[in-house]
Amino acid sequence: MNLPIKVAILASERQDLFPPNCTAPVELLWTDSLDRFLECSASIFIDLDFDGSEFRKKQLVQLQPAIVVVNSVSWVCADLPAGFIRLNGWPGFTHPEILELAAESDQLPALLSDFAVSCGKTCLKVPDTVGMVRPRILAMIINEAWLALEEEISSATEIDTAMKMGTNYPLGPFEWTDRIGKKEVLTLLQQLAKQNPSFKPSSLLERQTSEL
Repeated sequence: MNLPIKVAILASERQDLFPPNCTAPVELLWTDSLDRFLECSASIFIDLDFDGSEFRKKQLVQLQPAIVVVNSVSWVCADLPAGFIRLNGWPGFTHPEILELAAESDQLPALLSDFAVSCGKTCLKVPDTVGMVRPRILAMIINEAWLALEEEISSATEIDTAMKMGTNYPLGPFEWTDRIGKKEVLTLLQQLAKQNPSFKPSSLLERQTSEL
């Protein structure tokens, strides 16, 4: 009999990346408390609320040698403790069966792949770059929508409707902003803008985020 693969998942809000339960031998341990998350006995720890702070990194590194996976769209592996695996934890994408991951090593841990299969997922290793793949593309689309709103070209509702009807996206750019969070979208755009000025965030998005 296969030993259970215990996977602790920290998520302050319910998300669509993982199901409530997976098939054996995986046992999911859900929590919205960081303290309870750190106290879990698990082989894999997934922090969907990761904020990139040094304090958070010091807390999570204590979980090793267990596998530590963090929702780190904006921070590359060089910004993280050695051995951490990056996950695109942004919600709302089509093909939710794909787990977009980046790591320092050439191969992802076999245990992580076994966990993904039991949850009906497939691990896709992508380049260790800011924004990974899908979030980088989405961030540009969202920013263009905010620029259009800023220039009073159309309303947020009209832009969302047009994008969903015209592109068959599951969400409009403002709906996606609400699902992901303004702060998270702005952080990625600011990081990308350091490499390419075309990602310079909309002033309206910056103002609204500063008011949160």
